[in-house]
Amino acid sequence: MCGRYALRTEIADLVEEFEVDEDLTGGTATRSTNVAPTTTPPVVVERVPREDPDAPPVRSLRALRWGLVPSWSKDASGAARMVNARVESLLEKAAFVKAALTRRCLVPVDAWYEWQASPVATGPKGPRKQPFAVRANDSRPLSLAGIFEFWRDPAKPDDDPDRWLVSFAIVTTAAEPGLDRLHERMPLVVPRELRDAWLDPELAEADDVGALLGALPRDLFATSLDAHPVSRRVGNVRDTGEDLLDPAPAAELEGVVDLRTGELLGAS
Repeated sequence: MCGRYALRTEIADLVEEFEVDEDLTGGTATRSTNVAPTTTPPVVVERVPREDPDAPPVRSLRALRWGLVPSWSKDASGAARMVNARVESLLEKAAFVKAALTRRCLVPVDAWYEWQASPVATGPKGPRKQPFAVRANDSRPLSLAGIFEFWRDPAKPDDDPDRWLVSFAIVTTAAEPGLDRLHERMPLVVPRELRDAWLDPELAEADDVGALLGALPRDLFATSLDAHPVSRRVGNVRDTGEDLLDPAPAAELEGVVDLRTGELLGAS
């Protein structure tokens, strides 16, 4: 799954990294070491201009709300439950299929967080849980597969600028070997060479999207991803300290399992 991530990269650097045509974040996008659901982080989308359907698609960086609200929802109350969309049902589930075909996006992250339940150490509420940060081994931003949706608030008048909510979910897949020592799920990472295809609004047939999903690599922890334990403070959504991505000291590790070797790193 993916329920928390870090993004400290400057907006100008994201524009360059993702070859964005226009920055529409307006200075409102959430950037921190502890991005959580219901906030509005920067997301990359590509759309054909509504006023000129014959024009080429425009790639933009927008501040969207994390937690997808389907267009047919009566209200936005379920957004916090739809922060992720499982790839296995992406083209089948009513809440996701239309967006998967026509409204795909990329979610830039510096790292995502996942918690490992210790097999030996316990805490007040069960197994001790140690957060890890998973990031690219070249320290450049990762792009996570996402989908987005437009929802019209029926309680607001047509002239209210806040009547439309644009929200997104991160697509998840089965965790790769090694990362499955954290959780059975992980975000679906889109490598740089497939970013254009993922964003392409003309790729809208179910068979084509399914083929693209099948082409996304599932061996990145063996080739281009690293992971390390971080401070348990990341569990507090209010804590956005710049040091949250720093490796946790060895003295803080209790009953933690090394993701690559399976070795126990701390005493129980």
